[in-house]
Amino acid sequence: MKAVIVPSFGGAEVLRVVDRPEPRPGPGQALIRVEAAGVGYVDVMARDGHYQPLSEPGFVPGTEAAGTVVAVGEGVEEHWIGRRVFALADSGAYAEYVVADARGLVRLPESVSAADAVALGVNALVAALGLKRAAVEEGERVLVRGAGGGIGLMAAQLAARSGGTVTAITSSPERGERLRDLGVAHVHDRTAGEDGSADTYDVIVDPVAGPDLGRYIEMLRPNGRYVLCGAAGGAPEAAALGSLLTTYHSSPTLVAFSLRSVAPEAAGAAAASLFAQAAAGALRPVIDEQIPLTEARRAHERLESTPVFGKLVLTPHP
Repeated sequence: MKAVIVPSFGGAEVLRVVDRPEPRPGPGQALIRVEAAGVGYVDVMARDGHYQPLSEPGFVPGTEAAGTVVAVGEGVEEHWIGRRVFALADSGAYAEYVVADARGLVRLPESVSAADAVALGVNALVAALGLKRAAVEEGERVLVRGAGGGIGLMAAQLAARSGGTVTAITSSPERGERLRDLGVAHVHDRTAGEDGSADTYDVIVDPVAGPDLGRYIEMLRPNGRYVLCGAAGGAPEAAALGSLLTTYHSSPTLVAFSLRSVAPEAAGAAAASLFAQAAAGALRPVIDEQIPLTEARRAHERLESTPVFGKLVLTPHP
């Protein structure tokens, strides 16, 4: 099969398309013919050598895939064979075939394509489960940083559907208009110096982190909840957490959330709910571009150099 590997840590130029043996499912696993694989910042971090679970080069990146089950390992019911599914993997999705833990397999509704599934996928799961921990209530003010990116875009949609009044921070007026179409009430263009600091918020969803983390913590209202669910802007300065002490008497809550902390069965159940919402038209997957697997390098270059609205999707099979 064709697969993309990271032979050594570095920039997008290190990615290589190679021929590798098709994997075999072990006990409790399923083998999936990949129709779509998601491209996310976690893949960039893994490629750079900054993602702890993949600490040695030589791996195939990619943690989410959608396609058809073609074989199962010991202990997995054979009824999965031939079904269209979404799956999370420790790595390996940038390939024509991937093995995944069968406990987290999610059958796709007929109206949800493989590309739509990964456009929701990890991003919608992180957003939905992070917002669940924040317990957004009707009428609460919600700020979403990086709202044009995969996680931010899903968080903005889901928070609006939960009854929150959503303020989005993005990077252009055009992206702002698209976010309004998805239910966002207020938009701030960070390239124009707008950061949302004119108001305070009950919940802040942050997949960006970076040096401004502390300043955003200080925008929380009393009893506000801050959901840190990514670090696209890099690691925050150590002093950022001092903002928790600065605002101590307003009882802020900082939730650091990673999907890797969620059991496969729980992630699968959450994904099934999200796909059902998409099939009913209540949640919109947003695909920026579908890119052939053999152009994975270009996908990474795009993700790092140009504003991407929604999800980049790799397609292994023409």
